[in-house]
Amino acid sequence: MSKSGSEKRQRAISLKARFTDAEAVLIRDQAARTGVSVAALIRYAVLHQHPPKSSRTPPLDREAAAQMIGKLGQVAGALRAAADQADEVQCAAIVDAAHRDLADMRAALFEALGRLP
Repeated sequence: MSKSGSEKRQRAISLKARFTDAEAVLIRDQAARTGVSVAALIRYAVLHQHPPKSSRTPPLDREAAAQMIGKLGQVAGALRAAADQADEVQCAAIVDAAHRDLADMRAALFEALGRLP
């Protein structure tokens, strides 16, 4: 008969281990790169299990994330400029450019997450 309740609720026992600062950094970095929690990484390594196919978060492409931050700054500046404009035609052009930038950011975000838009 199958057990009821989630797997997390069934894990009532907590074990502790001590690590050096360097070891802790390595473990946290590897967990972040693989998209699992530190506890899950240690559990999979010690028990020789494979992590589930869907992880908590996909690895982050840092360069793509930096590009996203830059694009957000450009959009914020464009929207501030649009708010300051009195000319409706010029304001509409700025808003259209901001929309294009948002579409570019959306595509870059999907790429950074390893997904298709």
